[in-house]
Amino acid sequence: MAEKRRYSVLTVLLAGFSVTSILGVGIALYVGLGAAYQNTRNLWVMLSDLDLTSVQRTMHERMDNVGKRAVWVADQVASGALDPSFQYGWNNAMRALSASQIDVMAYGLITGDRQFIGYNPENMSEIRRTLPSDDVIFSELAHLRGPTVNHTGFPRWDPYFKQTVIADWIPLFADGRYVGTFIQYLSLSNLSNSLIRGREDLPGVPFILIAGNRVMAHPRLREWGDSAASALVNGADIARSPIPLPTINDIGDPVLANIGKSESIDIGDESKKRPEAKNLRLSGLDLDGRYSMIVTKQMMNTPFSPIIIGIHFEEELFDDEWNRLVLASVMGGTVLLLSIIVAVIIARHFTKPIRRFAAAARAFEEDGIENHDFPDLKGSRIREYDDAARSFNHMIKAVHDRERISSLFGKFLPASIARKLLASGTDSGVLPPQQCEATVLFVDIEGFTTLCEELEPQQIISMLNAYFDCATGIIEEHGGIITQFQGDAILAVFNAFDELHDHADAALDSAIAIQHAVETRQFDGLSIHCRCGVNTGRMIAGNVGASARLSFTVHGDAVNTASRLERENKELGTRILLSDSTRDLLSDPERVVKAGQIQLRGRHTETLIYTCRN
Repeated sequence: MAEKRRYSVLTVLLAGFSVTSILGVGIALYVGLGAAYQNTRNLWVMLSDLDLTSVQRTMHERMDNVGKRAVWVADQVASGALDPSFQYGWNNAMRALSASQIDVMAYGLITGDRQFIGYNPENMSEIRRTLPSDDVIFSELAHLRGPTVNHTGFPRWDPYFKQTVIADWIPLFADGRYVGTFIQYLSLSNLSNSLIRGREDLPGVPFILIAGNRVMAHPRLREWGDSAASALVNGADIARSPIPLPTINDIGDPVLANIGKSESIDIGDESKKRPEAKNLRLSGLDLDGRYSMIVTKQMMNTPFSPIIIGIHFEEELFDDEWNRLVLASVMGGTVLLLSIIVAVIIARHFTKPIRRFAAAARAFEEDGIENHDFPDLKGSRIREYDDAARSFNHMIKAVHDRERISSLFGKFLPASIARKLLASGTDSGVLPPQQCEATVLFVDIEGFTTLCEELEPQQIISMLNAYFDCATGIIEEHGGIITQFQGDAILAVFNAFDELHDHADAALDSAIAIQHAVETRQFDGLSIHCRCGVNTGRMIAGNVGASARLSFTVHGDAVNTASRLERENKELGTRILLSDSTRDLLSDPERVVKAGQIQLRGRHTETLIYTCRN
């Protein structure tokens, strides 16, 4: 049979597409794009202004509530209705305060010997601590000779609470006699979270400044606070002393550090007319070739110092919006013109194969290869359509086979082993054994035998499945391969089947992540604990079993040592133990500390073992 003559799609559509595309692109770029940058910028300024106004309103409300509460407590003590020395009555009064939707992180009484006896309003747990002697509150109390209004201290980073706090306090007097000081700690981290929360996936960096150059809220403030507290601590008393807030040069934000060099930008008459835009300022900063926009708003009526709330983001954000508008204009104009000019001439004859191809592609995308019976696409007189149809038919068959193989293998083998078996070109399922240096992670659940005795079998299985699913995800994320599930234990290996240069770090990171996961979540409603043993050494990796049924695993003394290290945790009261061979391969050996020197079963010499730093 003579081959049917086929036509090139480029030949058929080139003339029509050339005219319509050039015309559509030219018009779209010429009309309306001049205002795109300005409109996008004003939109982001307006959204930022709404965020800043909300934080401003929240801060005023919280400070007002804190002040009213302090005055109420002082009045109750002065009138004799409340006596701090009467513990039962005082505790009931404090519990009553927590029931009124209190918005502080801690509150309570400071006694004459610098003892703070307070409460956490979330669960009414008691807080007892000795305030540092250099706390500014005591220097101010020394000048008081009688009742006064409440005082609000300057915001500081408090290492005890590990966040930025404002201390609001008022001295308590009964019959002219000083009986203590009622103090409330307002968390500014919670305030900054209201500015940061919800913006994790959005462009822009929010911040709050006080006293001109002190950072009161910033995404990096917690990181700075931890490092600053560690650097300044020289003793137990100093560890509890408030730390001054960082300056704009300390927080590690180059835009914030150079905010004084920014140039003011006009936000437009329409934006200025909005009442909430009062004290709003828009400025730009050119720093090392990158231009940033800074939106700030000033709060004047605060009890300690003017506050500046702001957000900064790079100008590239507007460029992306502008580019998307250009692309949308081009596509819209092209589709419109093509639908009018080209579709009338050739659509009926030449688009039928496209519709069939698109329908098959949509079905493949929506239903998946396993849930749809795909018919073969028919050929076409147009060469590209015909080639595409045949390629699509071959692709569907190949994908179906590959998906089926991957689905079956993925349930029984790690992905790397499955790939090697598929690439081997044989059906034996046998991979040559190989000797390698790798790191083994052995994980076991504490008290699993007791759990099995106390719980129903179905609950045990559900818990194990949830736990194994979590641990498997962590190990595979770090490049490890699970070779065995032994009851409640997991045997994982790093660098045995896939080349992994930092396998010691990967195994230790996996153990730490697993420990964090089991300590912070429950598995099918159950809380569990586990122990981890990590060891590096030479081992043999390969498949074992009968000719009709094989499994892939690792063998050697290094594997047994990891298991024995896991059991040794029980004797030493640790969660993670690793051998000296693993410690020597860590990129930072200082991550771990020496836990002891023991003689493991089956060895003639003692082994140095290490555990993670707290």
